[in-house]
Amino acid sequence: MDKRTSQIEDISLLIIMEKRKTFVNLLSNFRYKILNTKWTKLKLIIMEEDEFDWHVAEDPADWRHVRYDPEWYDYTASVAIDRPEEMNAYVLGTLKELCAGFERAMGDESVQFIVLTGTGEKAFCTGGSVTEYSQKYNRQPWKFREWGEYYGRVFDLILHCGKPVIARINGAVAGGGWEFVSCCDLALAVEYAKFISPGPRVGMTSIGGLSQWLPLHTSVKKSAEMVLLSSEVSAEEAVKQGFINDVASAEELDDMLREKYIDTMKNLSPSSLWYYKVQHNWWKDLVWRLTWEHGKAWFALNMGSVEPSEGLWAFKEKRDPEMEKIREMVSKGLDPRVPYGPFISKCSECGAEYIAEKSKYCPECGAELSKD
Repeated sequence: MDKRTSQIEDISLLIIMEKRKTFVNLLSNFRYKILNTKWTKLKLIIMEEDEFDWHVAEDPADWRHVRYDPEWYDYTASVAIDRPEEMNAYVLGTLKELCAGFERAMGDESVQFIVLTGTGEKAFCTGGSVTEYSQKYNRQPWKFREWGEYYGRVFDLILHCGKPVIARINGAVAGGGWEFVSCCDLALAVEYAKFISPGPRVGMTSIGGLSQWLPLHTSVKKSAEMVLLSSEVSAEEAVKQGFINDVASAEELDDMLREKYIDTMKNLSPSSLWYYKVQHNWWKDLVWRLTWEHGKAWFALNMGSVEPSEGLWAFKEKRDPEMEKIREMVSKGLDPRVPYGPFISKCSECGAEYIAEKSKYCPECGAELSKD
């Protein structure tokens, strides 16, 4: 064979770039040729990783943010968000690992029940990471389409895995964490758990599970009160309102989950429980994907605007957001999505385009803009 020419077929390389190391996985069904004299030139599929997004490892032991235990209890797997230092907030990579955990549990017939929880004692899940929202999607709102699809898939898997999913609420619940609870079939909380929808405080909104399902658990007016006032709800009140089933001390939570719930269901027909879940979730399915598709679009179109910019960065900077100030500006004609007008100006000096109409200077070269 000519040393200068070699042909390799039916191999694909997925290069995963990380800060400390590079992983190379060989995949099938991709054709390319290597033609060079000394160093081979490869056609590569490249996926760069960062702190928010990564390729999910094949072995769950190597997952970064999710702990999967297929033997948590009899016939029971645990899928746990493992970011206690971040109050179990999730990023895109976490969502991908959650999907992988539920897919494993769904496909394993030795698993009949799934427990969704968080690690540590402070938080079950406090929703999406404000750090990711502010640093990534506030700057590139369009990318939220991908984030939103993986988020939606977590809920699809909870709804359609064919097995009872129980939320083990071991602490604070906020935003998307509350939406996870609303999606699960059953929910038990530690007595000091608190529930809150913080979206309105940071320019976001609770349209990824709460707007769809909280009214099904409680009432239209009460669910509106909880979200529109961004009010805190105790575990005891959550039981009264109907969006969780039970409350226990930290010492008794797992015993209650195992003995009262799993041990009882172990002695019931698995097919019956599965099909009841299909019928029971009809109401959730009816509203879920139709509205979440709109939700993804709303976030992708809105996350770069004034309100999320103020709210998310205020949270990061540990200060109160100035939403009333924005309200006052809106009352005087400000549009939060285009505060300086449409992007129709052009710089005559450097040729920069799509500059906000009311801008005085070019953001590229600093030249004063003509208003002709």
